[in-house]
Amino acid sequence: MRIMTAPVLVAAAVALQVPAQAAATPTSDWTLPRLTVTDSSITDVTGRTVLLRGANVNQLNDYAENDPAIPATAPLERADFTRMATLGFNVVRLTVAWSALEPTPGAFDMAYVARIREAVNDAKDHGIYTVLDMHQDAWGKAVGTPPGEACPAPLKPGIGWDGAPAWATITDGWSTCTLGGIRETSPAVARSFQNFYDDTQGIQGHLVNTWARLAAEFKDEPAVVGYDLLNEPNPGLRDPITAADQIGRYYQRAIAAIRQAEQGGFAHLVFFEPSAIWSAIGVDALPPPHYVNDPLVVFAPHLYSGSINVSSEIPSIEEGFRLALDGAARYRAPLWTGEWGWFGAPDADADQVDRFVDAMNKHRIGGAWWSWTQACGDPHAVRDGNTHKPQGNLNKIDCPSGEQLGLVEGFARPLSRAYPRAAPGALTEVTATGFAGTGTGRLEAWYPGTARPDLDTAGVTDLGLTQIDGGWRMIGNTAGAYRVTQH
Repeated sequence: MRIMTAPVLVAAAVALQVPAQAAATPTSDWTLPRLTVTDSSITDVTGRTVLLRGANVNQLNDYAENDPAIPATAPLERADFTRMATLGFNVVRLTVAWSALEPTPGAFDMAYVARIREAVNDAKDHGIYTVLDMHQDAWGKAVGTPPGEACPAPLKPGIGWDGAPAWATITDGWSTCTLGGIRETSPAVARSFQNFYDDTQGIQGHLVNTWARLAAEFKDEPAVVGYDLLNEPNPGLRDPITAADQIGRYYQRAIAAIRQAEQGGFAHLVFFEPSAIWSAIGVDALPPPHYVNDPLVVFAPHLYSGSINVSSEIPSIEEGFRLALDGAARYRAPLWTGEWGWFGAPDADADQVDRFVDAMNKHRIGGAWWSWTQACGDPHAVRDGNTHKPQGNLNKIDCPSGEQLGLVEGFARPLSRAYPRAAPGALTEVTATGFAGTGTGRLEAWYPGTARPDLDTAGVTDLGLTQIDGGWRMIGNTAGAYRVTQH
């Protein structure tokens, strides 16, 4: 079958023109069945391969206010999800904070949980799944150099970041100074992590219990994909092999607690990461597989090759994928990159984003761009001395006013490229111009732009194209081999 129309526009022109405060338009015709794992791929319970592509949302995170006059996060509003939907996104990795969930030992802040639930519901109304990410950077807000305290050259004062509550921060008086401002080089950060791995004063048990309580809140929610157990864990004070082992032991405890808490509901996916070393150099020692021996685990390293890795080209974007796929194969698990991006100027680096999307297509996986919105007082901006300069990774913000200035077109265009959101059975090929697979069921795909897509299809019946904000929703049915090609 061929649908003859005008040539497709690659750029998502409508999406780029949607104002920041546009009225929400639910796109619930996208289906969001419960997700599972089949043959090392993320699938749904109807038997379709699902490519989860979207962005990190850090607007509910509990960052340190290093400059109290400037907000560390931007407000999270329903309109944010409306705008994400205009780019074809079907997932957000929502950063949540242990410090906000358990502000005092044993507490569980239901008001904060309500904010998380509201975000999950708003995302669901727009056809967007949510991964709940227990986020941390440099351990927590309390590991910063106190004002007025000097650091000997060449060290620099550390700033507060996010993650653990102050009461769970055990530095043993170690220095908070950093080498070159690199947050992970603070001795106090490493010491805090080592005390966590050693379960000093039961602090690891507190986070495990917090995970159980959070999982219990969403045990019946299919729009919650699952749980990212800890963002970019620092290796602490141990060698790489021992560090990987102690990270794995925490993962084992957290998974067991989550599964116990989900009784009466259903099991969600569990995303686990290597240490922060992977994000810095593109490879790391990995936790032994027996610690994550669960059928629904997903290997979720952060692939920053070509952007903020120590070497911009070693590994290359393509080699970074190969290393990550080798890691996933060790666990017989799907690969999903929980963070990627952080490229430089969009005019110069949009081709790098296209290159990364090409690699995701080649390997038929998804990932979440870092990040949707960075506020003026975000620790990244504070560290770099940019709190009074416009912030913008995907969304531009004027600083210090916080006024939203719209999407960064150079990044939004490649991020909004066409892709099959949910494809029956197994996907055998995904390219810039189409996809193919074999299976029976409902097929869903996204196409950006205002012009009706010009498609050749084989093995697809009941095909429909509906124009929605930012692009087109394609729905059809398959019963065997199928192929869709865009002209």
